[in-house]
Amino acid sequence: MSYTKFTNTHLCDNGVLYANTDLYVDNDKGIIVDDIPANAKVSIVDLEGNILAPGYIDIQNNGIYGLNFSSLNGESTLEDVKQFKNFYKDCMNKYLKTGVTSMCPTVTSNFPEVYEKVLPIYQEGRSREQCDSLGAHIEGPFINIKKKGCHPPETFVDAKSKSKLEEVYGEENLINNVCILTAAPEIDGVLELIPKIKLKNITFSIGHTTSDYQTGLKAVESGATMVTHLYNAMPQPHHRDVGVVGLITNPKTEQTPYFGLISDGVHVDPSMVTFAYRSNPDKCILVTDAMHLIGLPDGTYKWDQQEITKTGPILYLKGTKTLAGAATTLPQCVRNLMKWANVPLAKAVKTVTNTPSISIGKQDCKGFLNAGCDADLVVLDTKGFVKKIYKLGKLVKPIDEDHPGKLMAAL
Repeated sequence: MSYTKFTNTHLCDNGVLYANTDLYVDNDKGIIVDDIPANAKVSIVDLEGNILAPGYIDIQNNGIYGLNFSSLNGESTLEDVKQFKNFYKDCMNKYLKTGVTSMCPTVTSNFPEVYEKVLPIYQEGRSREQCDSLGAHIEGPFINIKKKGCHPPETFVDAKSKSKLEEVYGEENLINNVCILTAAPEIDGVLELIPKIKLKNITFSIGHTTSDYQTGLKAVESGATMVTHLYNAMPQPHHRDVGVVGLITNPKTEQTPYFGLISDGVHVDPSMVTFAYRSNPDKCILVTDAMHLIGLPDGTYKWDQQEITKTGPILYLKGTKTLAGAATTLPQCVRNLMKWANVPLAKAVKTVTNTPSISIGKQDCKGFLNAGCDADLVVLDTKGFVKKIYKLGKLVKPIDEDHPGKLMAAL
């Protein structure tokens, strides 16, 4: 058996920097260990004073490098599925180089035949060669047409039938391939289904909703533990009518929900990113909400029956001011939060490691530097740039470019 000792480094975990602390990895198992057995074969890696943190986790991402996670359909042939799987593997290999070592591929509102084809591909996995899937994030189709964003309204359904979940997603998919489900609690039948969803070990997240505060509170009391991309696709808070946003500091329940926050400078103004983070930093999860154009050159691209214009990290439906997702990397989102909210690196890193891991129940294997956790690691400088990546202990060369969000979001 062989081991690696990472030394001359500061460990970044739990929102704290542990100065000059070594970390040990069992290379055969690809996990972090407390210590190395006597007489074991050991490789020493000197990190030259840089920071060692858990690999980043992206729990909401719609596609990468030209691959739309929802693009298969009922007419897709076995050959189409095979090609899609190969494309997916290649894209997840590329995405790993951004410092994201695991993610929840997000499937937007769709028809049952689409879920049947794509969800099995996103079953939780573990690889040295690519970013791991932690299970799919299914966003819709139980959402409100008034807050549809770019979701196709022809796919939207209610949940009046007790078997509607299985009819839409498929029973086996729900059990084996899904990690997070985003829905609007005001849609008929959704509130009653939240406990059922929770029993399947799926995180229920409130999103694409017109829900008022009281309905949102009922959802939390029923088992909802997350809010999807806070501020976006929901009523904006008023000091006497706070809506879903008010749940993150809710004084009426012991359990405030986790909340995704897109700190790209496009979806949410930096001042409101700061406001939300400071309101409840332990429940804040930075997400990319990336579209499949992330990693591609600027230009106009076809998306289903629509066209999207990409200019840097900004994506709009062509000819409109309707946002069509994001194209900002997660390390850049971390650096934006550090700058805007004056957050120390260790606290910002917590929002893409420890917190998302806990929110989906993966803390025993992902997102921490604890013994027994996967040796998915990123080496950072003091400004938050990714210098090295280790996937289950295997070295990966990073690609981390600086594309800071503007000081004023383009709303």
